[in-house]
Amino acid sequence: MLALTIQQTLRSFCAPLTRGLASAATSQPSAQKLERTRAPKTLTTYKKPFTPRKQYLFNEYDTQLANSPAVIVLQHYNLSGAELQELRRSLKQTAQNAHLMVVRAKMMRAVLRDTRYANLSSVFTGPSAVVYWDSTVDGLAAMKLAITAVRKQKKLIVMGAKFGDLLLNQKMMHGFVNLPSIDQLRAQVLGVVQAPAQQLTAVLARTPQRLVGVLAQMSDAKGQE
Repeated sequence: MLALTIQQTLRSFCAPLTRGLASAATSQPSAQKLERTRAPKTLTTYKKPFTPRKQYLFNEYDTQLANSPAVIVLQHYNLSGAELQELRRSLKQTAQNAHLMVVRAKMMRAVLRDTRYANLSSVFTGPSAVVYWDSTVDGLAAMKLAITAVRKQKKLIVMGAKFGDLLLNQKMMHGFVNLPSIDQLRAQVLGVVQAPAQQLTAVLARTPQRLVGVLAQMSDAKGQE
């Protein structure tokens, strides 16, 4: 009965914590567009409207950055069409349906301007691409899988990433992707919490046996008197 009560208490304690961890890993912005401190430019330096193509790319980049739970920034060098296609297939199959999009670095910097991700713009230099997701996924686990797939291609360099509200440079990413998954964190938390309770249960389970032994010794002692 005591053991059951302890287990119920542990579940009540751990449930909010594990839900919070899962929510942190899979959360994504609810807005369809990035929030800005001021409206984006609508005219070029020459006071002319941007072409439909540039407007389309701006909106496409904006949407993907705002809605993906994680974004990985890459530099690519001389990737052939076949290599690009194979990488897209690999990411889709092994990294929770990840997408790879080749982007214009200058356009992406314009998209990031005046947003909370503005300091990510420095990693968009040279031929650039992004890995993103269009659904709610475990962002940390998805990033690990995607980076594993990307590192197999020698013509790609991981420049940085966005995970939730965190911006990661190359050095930070090395430690970040080695963090345990949500399931591993749950197991570790439960292990830490349950260990003292299991020890207490074991002690309490032995207590009646010890009590019986003491009573038996007292009975024998009285019989000898």
